[in-house]
Amino acid sequence: MIRLVLLLVLIVPVGVHAGPWPREVGRTFVSLSGEYNRANNSYASLYAEYGLTPRTTLGMELGRADQAETSAILWLQRALDDGQGSNRFAMQSGVGVIRRDADTLPVVQGALSWGRGFSRGWVTAQVLAKMTGSAPDPRMTERPSFAASFLTPERVIKTDLTVGLRPRDGLMVINSLWLEHRQDEDSSARLMSSLVFDVPGPVQVELGMVNPLSGPAEQAVRLGTWLEF
Repeated sequence: MIRLVLLLVLIVPVGVHAGPWPREVGRTFVSLSGEYNRANNSYASLYAEYGLTPRTTLGMELGRADQAETSAILWLQRALDDGQGSNRFAMQSGVGVIRRDADTLPVVQGALSWGRGFSRGWVTAQVLAKMTGSAPDPRMTERPSFAASFLTPERVIKTDLTVGLRPRDGLMVINSLWLEHRQDEDSSARLMSSLVFDVPGPVQVELGMVNPLSGPAEQAVRLGTWLEF
C-alpha cells in the first residue's frame, strides 16, 4: 500500500496518445502514467509527443520497471494517408537504450497503426515489434514472482486494440486489448479499462484497471495524468 501511495504522488500533470493521427504542428502532449500489480511490482513511464510537420510526429518515452530496468526510446511517426476519408494509417520507427544494473543495451522498434473516428469516439489498432540486446534478468534470483512483462525481452511483438468513447464532455471511457508475444515466455492477453476525466485547469486524469485474460500476467492498477499545450 505504501508503494502504491508513493506511485500516486509521483504522477504529475501530462496528455493522450495520438495513435495514427499526427500531432498538430508545434503542439506538445505529455503523459506520466504508472502500473502497480498484485505481485507488488510497478512500472512508471513518461511519454511525450511533438508535432514536427503536418504528417510527422516526434515522440519520446522514458520508463522505469520496479528498480530493475530503466529505458529511453526516441521515435518518429509518419502518416501514410493524405488526411482524407475516415481511416488513418501511420508507420513508426524508434531507437533507444535500456539500462539494467551495469549493462546498457540498444533497442530498436517499429510499428504500424490504423485508426478511425466516429461520433463520440474512436477505434485504433497497432502492431509493434521491438528488439534489444541480451543481459541477465536482474530479478529472477531475488524475486521469482517479479512480473516479467514489466521487463523488456530480447524480442517482443505487441498488438493493441483500443476503443474509446466520449459519453459526455470532459469524460472518456477507454478499453484496450493488449496482446503480447515475448521471446522469453508464453503469449499473454490483458484488458485495460480506464476512465479519463477533466480536473480544474488543463489537466486530465486517468484511472484504470488492467486485468489478465490469458498467459503470465497480474491484475494491476493504472494511474496517469495528461496535459496538452
